[in-house]
Amino acid sequence: MDHSAAPPPLPLSSPMRVVLDSNVWIDILVFDDPATRPIHAALEARTLEALIDERCLRELTRVLDYPQFVRMEVDKTAALATVARLSTHVAATIDENERPLPKCRDRDDQKFLELAHASGADWLVSKDRAVLKLARRVARDFAFRIAEPKPFVLEFEAQAAIG
Repeated sequence: MDHSAAPPPLPLSSPMRVVLDSNVWIDILVFDDPATRPIHAALEARTLEALIDERCLRELTRVLDYPQFVRMEVDKTAALATVARLSTHVAATIDENERPLPKCRDRDDQKFLELAHASGADWLVSKDRAVLKLARRVARDFAFRIAEPKPFVLEFEAQAAIG
């Protein structure tokens, strides 16, 4: 009888970590945008981990109160419950001694850059032009990338195919 220990299980590859800005969450939660369906599916499958902090969650909560979503009778409670289920709430802080992030022209969007950087996210997925303009500089100087949903999905699917 062989009493040798079984080999240790292979480590599961950890999911790619992303920050989704409010407009991407709205596309997932309200509009079921075809461009964000693969993101939603990957969140459900836990092959993608969405990071959110209190500031970004507050903004999303506020956005869900916009008149157009009230008129559409969006179930805000259900939408926020979905976010809670599909995301990881983090309390990330930026080290004061680190190289400062570039300033986003739209100051309301700076929090998404800060969250992506401080939490160690791989990507920030956004449709905001002011954020997207920083993509090249952030990729060069920081450890995360910025993209719109469609290019992000292509990159994510290519990574998943590799390994």
